[in-house]
Amino acid sequence: MANNLIVLTAPPASGKTYWMESFTQELNHPLLFISPLRALAEECKLRSKKNHLIMTPEEWLKKRPKAQVVVIDEFHLFFYWGDSFRHQMWEAFYELVSEADLVILLTATLSSEMKNEISSFESEFKTIWWIDQGNQKLKYRPQKYYKIPSLSFMEDLIFSSPQNRGSTSLIFCRYRREVYEWESKLISYGYHVLSCVGGGAREFSEKLQQSPDPDFIIATSVLSHGVNLPSLGKIFFTYQVKDLNFWIQMVARGGRKGDFYEVYSLERPFGLKWNIFFNFLAIQKLSLKIKWLKLYKQIEEWFLKAL
Repeated sequence: MANNLIVLTAPPASGKTYWMESFTQELNHPLLFISPLRALAEECKLRSKKNHLIMTPEEWLKKRPKAQVVVIDEFHLFFYWGDSFRHQMWEAFYELVSEADLVILLTATLSSEMKNEISSFESEFKTIWWIDQGNQKLKYRPQKYYKIPSLSFMEDLIFSSPQNRGSTSLIFCRYRREVYEWESKLISYGYHVLSCVGGGAREFSEKLQQSPDPDFIIATSVLSHGVNLPSLGKIFFTYQVKDLNFWIQMVARGGRKGDFYEVYSLERPFGLKWNIFFNFLAIQKLSLKIKWLKLYKQIEEWFLKAL
């Protein structure tokens, strides 16, 4: 039986992995760091200053190294992925905790159902310690949040408005087919675009290192976690995200260092201060801006044809 379980919840970008490094400075032996995100595990290996063991649950099952202290990052993903298409995640979890002296679970988003299931782990641990520094909360809220009336309006907004060079926008899509469609169209407009779909996080990270300041990043929810992104000026949602935990993770890709960012969504925000009247005025202003930009582009095209 493991001695203790610590469950630490804190907002995205609040430095949970940095806390882990600081916490273990007093330890005389390396810890085992488990991440369900392969790209994040690879980044942690590069950043770690200590001789920690860093791997995914599946990698651990292949090698099964023992450790007195086990840290499991993004633990909420065990409930999403471990219960669906990566069943080995739970197999690794129960084997790991059966021999560890201390297990630390890190996450920004735990639902009440997840909390109840963790509480049921009492038979596996002597003590469960809950440290809540801000569960299901944003550390840096968007300075502006627009509820867009339709996807066609959002498309007009993206393709009509000039992109500020040096500022990256992130577009979240539901399906990989939509990612490729957006990528193709934005490239045809002359933008520098990077895209990422499920299973492609590592390849995306490599491309981002080679080209760190794209105009647009187009992705499915695969980029809601883990991969380090450049500073984002705008985040667009092309579909309604019904899951609070994923919505928080996705919105939190902006403002990682407290910098300015805006969110354009098809739904009202979860738990943010938001006014429907001011949103209506903002949408009218954006609509007028789109009309003038379209007119300007038409005049510019006519002028070029007349030359």
